[in-house]
Amino acid sequence: MKTAFRLKDYVDFKGMRRRGQILIPSMLVIPSLLIFVYLLFETTKISREKIRQQFAIDSAVFIQMGDYTNLLNRTAYVNGAFPYRIFKEAYGCDDTSNMHEPIASTGQSKCMYEILYETGAIPHNQQDSSMTDSVAKPIADGPWDIRYSPNVYNGGYNRALSGDDPIHTDDSNAFFLIDEKQATKQFIGWQTVSEGIYQFYAQVYSLLGSVEAAQWTVFKRITEDATFLRKSYYLNAGTQDCIQSPKSCAQQAVGYFQSGSRITKIFRRMIVKLGFYAQYPTPGGTSPYYLGKTDPPMEMKMDKDTNGLFRTAGFAQNEIGKLGNGVDVYQGWTAPANYFNVDFNRVAACREVGKPCVHSKIASQCPKSVWSKGEGENNCVWPMPTPKYQTRLYP
Repeated sequence: MKTAFRLKDYVDFKGMRRRGQILIPSMLVIPSLLIFVYLLFETTKISREKIRQQFAIDSAVFIQMGDYTNLLNRTAYVNGAFPYRIFKEAYGCDDTSNMHEPIASTGQSKCMYEILYETGAIPHNQQDSSMTDSVAKPIADGPWDIRYSPNVYNGGYNRALSGDDPIHTDDSNAFFLIDEKQATKQFIGWQTVSEGIYQFYAQVYSLLGSVEAAQWTVFKRITEDATFLRKSYYLNAGTQDCIQSPKSCAQQAVGYFQSGSRITKIFRRMIVKLGFYAQYPTPGGTSPYYLGKTDPPMEMKMDKDTNGLFRTAGFAQNEIGKLGNGVDVYQGWTAPANYFNVDFNRVAACREVGKPCVHSKIASQCPKSVWSKGEGENNCVWPMPTPKYQTRLYP
């Protein structure tokens, strides 16, 4: 017997209704998922650019501040460690050939290094109280307590060695390498001084002065337009503005950096006239020697470009103090376009530059344990010349 055709025998309407239930939610979830993927992509794109810009400016300001750190450390070396080591090696008390006998029978022998320190001619490591250290080296930790004798007034030249910034002066008074008091106590031959010590002293400080002048010239050239900051930012950020105009790359950062880190002038203490006392042989006299001195003293200002014989150098306290406190640097960048047409260049604009920006705080600092024993915040150049400046980037 033939049965009648029934559609329900071939189609499971109940199952079909269950499978269709997912259709309506999927119409909502899938577009939402796509929007989320787009949002994630656009957020990542902006975040990546922000991280790239932050890395670029951090690297740029760190490299540029390194030039300031190098200048301060090298000047500290020239002020203290270099002359201390040079004269310690040349005239140290551990070498018997440097000893000079007393003129009076009650006196004591002294080495030339000790004599030069007592006249205020050279600096000395204060931790070597006996002046007999065979190795000329400062201590590793804490201040390098290398300074000139604080109790000497030799031609007025120790006025700048009492703690003030060393300032150049055309003082007409002469500085005596060996003063009358020392030459009266110790037997120091005229020929020994004139042909050896006098010339060696002038050569050493002339060389130190040339080194300081050269490094100051180099410093000015590489910092006057923040060359390293611009080049580093150009290489790491590679913005369209930098590509179109490399010389004005990172101009906002340069402006902030230079306004907060400017070292405009170096102060030098110079010796204009240099002389000495010594025992001079008496031709055919009853006494074999008499006390002589250079008259007139030698002029150290030999031409219009040389103000005298270099002594010490330093910088304005307010300028190196700013370096220690840190310099805030801001640099704007352009946010890329996004799928949602949100103007992040307006929404996320920094008030400092009027557009999205990155910020770095960079400093050149020396240990507080050093300058707290001297004078002036962040001043390890003078009067406690300790080359321990470090470049510090704040998070």
